[in-house]
Amino acid sequence: MPLLNPPDVLPEAMRYLLRAVMAHRGARCAKDELIQLVAPSGLPEVMKPLDTDKETDHDIDGAAASGRLIAEKSLSALATLKLVELDRMEVTAAEPARRRWRTSLEVTAISFSRLLRSQIWSIAATTAEAGADPRVWDLVNAVAVLFAVPEPLKPFDFELGAGRRFDEAQKRWFGQNKRDWPVTNVEQYRSFCRWTPYLGLAAPISGRSLVADASAALLQELADLPPGRMRAAEFIAHCGERLPVSDGGLHTLWKPDDVQHLSPGLSMSLHQLKAGGHLTLPPAESDTDTLVVTLGVPGDAVRVSHLDWHPQIPAKELS
Repeated sequence: MPLLNPPDVLPEAMRYLLRAVMAHRGARCAKDELIQLVAPSGLPEVMKPLDTDKETDHDIDGAAASGRLIAEKSLSALATLKLVELDRMEVTAAEPARRRWRTSLEVTAISFSRLLRSQIWSIAATTAEAGADPRVWDLVNAVAVLFAVPEPLKPFDFELGAGRRFDEAQKRWFGQNKRDWPVTNVEQYRSFCRWTPYLGLAAPISGRSLVADASAALLQELADLPPGRMRAAEFIAHCGERLPVSDGGLHTLWKPDDVQHLSPGLSMSLHQLKAGGHLTLPPAESDTDTLVVTLGVPGDAVRVSHLDWHPQIPAKELS
């Protein structure tokens, strides 16, 4: 099942489902029990407004069905990412989840986001040789587009709105045929708008608008990188290893005319890390071996040969 289709998958619902599985003895429970626990049939009735005349029985039934659909599709997404194993009757936490967490309380939003990214990159890497895998490649390629499009300060919508059109942006790399795009319709784009901020790969501007910003993901993934001054090229190489849609990564679409220019998405992310006090971009120490960080705004380009990495990460975010 592709992650962006159908649109009923919610990453946070996936986390609650996995927590519920891991709370059971042996990290195993009955599928029907799990769905009922996460999306109980009586929940819409409990959440009715006090003025019950404003909600019909049809609305209540629809809410119950919607909640169950979200739970079922989110459970399927967990199986897609190999975090649970499904059979007809039971759900079992898979080895990556059991290795990562000992108890259900450890399945925090931050640690779950990190494991989601790891599973997505892992599946994409193992299927790169054989061609696009429908399980993850819609999301991977869509993020790669977001990173490679110039002027990252301008937000994207899918078709119409205040921002740029994401449907048009995809044509540069995937052609005119909509069937070849990673995101083919507005419903999939809405899923994309839910997934990418949760994964720390983009920043939402509104419900349907995004800008590239992987600073949250990079801060977590580079937490083990020793602080200090290092060559800019060395730091960018680390980014490409931990974030494969970034410059030099396995799934990047960024192929600049000038190899010194960093991708718009990575430039945006570095500026956000700088604003958060996690790194410093000092003036270039030489005219050679330099890289250009730019957001496409006149006069904003910064040429760097080294950078200072000094992440400020709360202890609770290191787990």
